[in-house]
Order: sequence, then C-alpha cells, then structure tokens
Amino acid sequence: MYTIDQFKSQWKSLHHPSMSVDGDVAFFYQLYGRLYRLVGQEARCFDSHRILPFLLYIENTVAVGLDGVYEYRYRCVGDVESSWCDGLGMSAKAGSEVHNLVGKAVTDAKCSALRQWMVESVLSGDFIRLSEMLAWFAREDRILRQVFPDLRYRKAMFMRFVGKRLGSKKMLWADLAFNWRDKHGYSLADTIAKEFRYETSFVDGREKALLMETAEMLDAIHAERLDTYTVLERKDERTFALRHRDGRVFHDVIFPTPAPQDVPSLYLAAQLVTYNNKTYISGSAVWLDEEDLPVWNGETVWHGILKKEQEAARNIYFTTAFGKRINLYEDLYTVPSDPEEAYYADMGIYFDEPNIFDFLGGRPNGRVIYLGG
Repeated sequence: MYTIDQFKSQWKSLHHPSMSVDGDVAFFYQLYGRLYRLVGQEARCFDSHRILPFLLYIENTVAVGLDGVYEYRYRCVGDVESSWCDGLGMSAKAGSEVHNLVGKAVTDAKCSALRQWMVESVLSGDFIRLSEMLAWFAREDRILRQVFPDLRYRKAMFMRFVGKRLGSKKMLWADLAFNWRDKHGYSLADTIAKEFRYETSFVDGREKALLMETAEMLDAIHAERLDTYTVLERKDERTFALRHRDGRVFHDVIFPTPAPQDVPSLYLAAQLVTYNNKTYISGSAVWLDEEDLPVWNGETVWHGILKKEQEAARNIYFTTAFGKRINLYEDLYTVPSDPEEAYYADMGIYFDEPNIFDFLGGRPNGRVIYLGG
C-alpha cells in the first residue's frame, strides 16, 4: 500500500500537469486505503493496480459525473462498479460494500480539485487551457475512450495531413475534444455543460454562479471540423481572415503560433473553434497548394471516415451482463425510436433486459415516470 507521499505522486501523475491535486488528495488517499483493505480481504484475484483507475472513476463522479453519462448511455461500457468487482473476483456482499463506499464518497466530498481545474480552464478565457482540458478527457478518460468510434481512420487521415506522429496525435485529440458527437449529437463540451448545470442544484452562492457561467461558456463553443480555407487578409503574424470552402468568412482567426511572413500559399487546412467570442485554429494548420484543395475537401473526407467507422462497428458484437448479444453499431449510433424507451435507455434502463420496472410490476405502459425528478 502506498504511503501518502507515494500516493500523491502517483495521483498527480494521473492528472494533467496544470492541475493541482492538493485540494482533495487526502480525501482520495483515505478512500484508496479503504478500497485497498477491502480488496485485500475480499478479492479472489488481488490486484492493487486496479485501485487507482477506479479512484479516477469515483473522482469523475464527484466532480462532474461525465463517466456516468456515458456509462448509462452506452451498453458497451456496462456497470463500472460491478465490472470492477467482478474483475477482482469479489462476492456480492463485497460488491455492495464497494457500492456503498462510492455513494458515501460522492456525498462526503467537500470539494473537487478536478472540478475546480475544469471551471478555471473554461473561465480563464485562454483557448490553450480550455483545449488542453477537453483534450485531456478525450485522451485519458477510460470510459469516454470506450464510446469513441474506431479511431484508425482518423489517425491515418491526420497522419497523412500532418506527416508527423506527434502533430497528428495533437490534431486527433483536438478533433475528439471539440468535434466528436455522441449518439444524441452532443459534444464533450455540451455534456460537461449539462452536468455542471445539474450540479448547480446541490450548491449555492459563488460556486453555483461559477458553474452556471462555466456551462454558458461551454454552450457557446462552436467547432468546425478539419477543412480547407483561403486566406483573405493577414492582420498580423497570428491573426488572419479566412474563407471556408463553402464561402463562409471567419474574421480575426487566431493561429496558435506566429505564421512566417513568406507563407507558401493562400490556402490551408485547419480545424477552427470559436470560444469566448474569438475564433482559433485548433491543433495545427497545414498550408496547401491550390491543386491540393480537391483532395482535402472536408465534406468528402469526413463522409468517408464516418462511413468506415460505422462499418467497423457493424462487425463487432459484445455481450451485456444479462447475456444479450449487441451489435456495436446499434449501441454507438442508434437511439430507440420510442420516446419512452429512449428516455429510460439514456438512464441505463433497457426494456429488453431485466430492469427496475420488472420489480415494480412491469413497464410504465406509455407513461414516462421521471425517476429522480
């Protein structure tokens, strides 16, 4: 078992370098100790290395509940707590203890260093801080990574685009941070905003105001996928007016680094993000020759990638905890057509498997019962 100093070092390494864990590291060390002892006593397959990843899930639940959204929304994720306990060979009684421990942690947490970092990143007005925060979730969050599409095709496209592995990865994470949409059409920023609004019901005063302001700024973000642009005007070494391939004009677009005076052409391919009433190049920009423009037609490129991602999902199946075989395409891309069924499915309640209504006497028969308010 780690000492407090060893734990703090490990815990900090699992977070973004700009985030301070000091505010709640003692709280999570206590939780780590309880889990370690419980696993040591109850697990048939003792593996202490599984504890920190599970603590990250609990931390996420305390801070924003982002993992829980995708855990309920996608059946391929499954019940995280139950899967963790099953992986360690824990009994039903021990699993109940873990469940109670997680619930008590969410209730007892006095503050959240993760939430504070997220709020500060959004409210900073600094696009780099915002993009690094969202990209960190896209890159490091294990639950979120499970519901992303097959990334091979995006990786290959960005590698052809940038030509360097490090730069292509940066472009990939920028794309997922701002442009990926879940099955309901919500971006990562949209979902965080919704969860922060939900959290305002449980806080007041300054914290409530900060969460509302953060949600509003996240809602106002607008992202453009990788596409081609023509330079209309250069204001200074980092500020340009760009015309999108479809004719839309973006004024005062800010580049991440100064562009050289002798840029090779008037054409470039880039991802744009509008945040806090300013528009930025997200990731990198690549200058193109005029003859390259048809090759980088964004509509054509993305149509091909999305089609390949969906076809890849159609070839994969998984089995739920209740033994139902599900096609991954159905899980990642489709929503029940019945509004009642869709409502409950987004809460992890599926009518084609045993669920809470089986214990209440059956389906609500066309009446949506809004559980939890």
